[in-house]
Amino acid sequence: MSNILATINSIKLLVLATCIYACFNLKLKKHNTLLFLIITVRFCTEVLTSILLYGGISFSFLTTLSIIIHHALWLYLITVICSNTAKGYVPLFFFLVFAFVNLFFIEGVQTFNARTFICGALLYVLLFLYWSYYHLRKENFPFFTSNNYLLLASPILFFLGFSFIFGFKNKMLNTTIIFGDIKLYSLISYFVNITYYSLVNIYIYRNKKEQYAE
Repeated sequence: MSNILATINSIKLLVLATCIYACFNLKLKKHNTLLFLIITVRFCTEVLTSILLYGGISFSFLTTLSIIIHHALWLYLITVICSNTAKGYVPLFFFLVFAFVNLFFIEGVQTFNARTFICGALLYVLLFLYWSYYHLRKENFPFFTSNNYLLLASPILFFLGFSFIFGFKNKMLNTTIIFGDIKLYSLISYFVNITYYSLVNIYIYRNKKEQYAE
């Protein structure tokens, strides 16, 4: 249990560092505003969950609401960058409908809505693969080296890693010792979060350099 809490605390520091870095280096224009909102949502969630945890209050509804906003913003972001047509917003609309139906009629407000996380994550990954294939077929190779593509790729492992954890819903599996005293949940959580925020920070750094070059 102490290792899991240590992992969570380390991730909170990572989120805080990313939020501070974004505040000073991310110019809020175009889709950068969406990215800043995503980072802000993650930061506020970490702060509020810490407060609720300290007070012994359940934060299941908070984390579910946070995931709905987080996933919706990523789905909106990939649509703005890659499509921005009425048809392109269908996956986002579908996700929001599913999320609220799941929240009020299926998994409920008293528990974390794992199905909502998995639904939004898989939708995003499918959209990412579709647009990657689309530009590959068009031989638009600069798209894959662009900063926008780096941004769109940043949450992929985060989505897949936690979908794996939430999909099995097996506490014994999550607490399986991998090596030493490191559990499967801790290992995946560390890896996907570090990858996620590292790529976001690289995007912010490259975006800042592009602004100076203009």
